Amino acid sequence: MGITGALIFENNRFGQVIEGPTTQIEDLWEKIQKDTRHKNIRLIESKPIERRSFSMWTMVFQGSEEIAKNLSEVAVAVAVEDVNFPAGHPLLAALRDGG
Repeated sequence: MGITGALIFENNRFGQVIEGPTTQIEDLWEKIQKDTRHKNIRLIESKPIERRSFSMWTMVFQGSEEIAKNLSEVAVAVAVEDVNFPAGHPLLAALRDGG
């Protein structure tokens, strides 16, 4: 299984959880940092995990449906309210605190 994860839009900010093999994550992280469409990129946490939280999606989106309509590169496969992103996740805390 390759990269999986979640893209979150909260408090007018985007956040992303990326899960997968270390080398694939490192390659993707490098591409994200070089992509001029991204601004103020910050790594919140990087750690090994025992199991994936988003294994059912290559990249699921949680946030505004209006924003989702404009994300051509993200396959929004489920309704926004069906994601149930873990409420205590460090990424959500960072986005809500203004990052």
